[in-house]
Amino acid sequence: MKKFYKRRKLRQSIASGKSVLDRKIIKFKDNLWYILFWPAYIACFVGIELIDVGQTYHQVHFFLDDMIPFHEIFVIPYLTWHPLIAITLIYLLINETDNFRNLMKFFIMTFTVTMVIYLVYPTFLELRPDHFERDNILVDIVRFVYTVDTPTNVCPSLHIIGSMGLLFASWDTRGKDSVIKKVFMAAAVIFICISTLVMKQHSVIDVLVAMPISFIGWVICFRGKEIDQMRGDDIKL
Repeated sequence: MKKFYKRRKLRQSIASGKSVLDRKIIKFKDNLWYILFWPAYIACFVGIELIDVGQTYHQVHFFLDDMIPFHEIFVIPYLTWHPLIAITLIYLLINETDNFRNLMKFFIMTFTVTMVIYLVYPTFLELRPDHFERDNILVDIVRFVYTVDTPTNVCPSLHIIGSMGLLFASWDTRGKDSVIKKVFMAAAVIFICISTLVMKQHSVIDVLVAMPISFIGWVICFRGKEIDQMRGDDIKL
């Protein structure tokens, strides 16, 4: 009798394990279409960079920009932005699909708003150094970044908005290592945001304009359900 009970328990655990796996696979497939946003975003960004909008580009400058020194070491955190987004999205897609969905909605909303701003109010920077005091591999990487990334369409900063999205997603992460993930992401986001200024890729104004867009996106995409629930509770009362 005990053997029969153990076998039945084992079969139930295997069946439940399969159902959990099946649910994960279904959720994974249901959310894959969000990935289509990225080629569309890249195409739009490149198109806006190349298109002649027939308008004068507006220079972005703030007095604090002149007080921030350039240093090539910050090209390292600056370039971690793209792989950090990719790694975070892959992790969330596999392990936290609801969080993945919220983050993708954030990217779609805030990046689209930013593209519209770039079209309506084109901006440019003149902060990049004319020459470099040092000559090393990091300076060579900075030169390459300056070559492929024009100092136009900079306000608001997509680097800042994207980084804030990663931070917001880390706030909702789960699991026993969630504290470590949150601390790591907060540190990474701080260094990335600083790097945009030290690398002379963005003005302080670009950062300031990006912040309200980021927090509005957080409220709508990450806290929308909670707000609707609170409203529903108020109506019941």
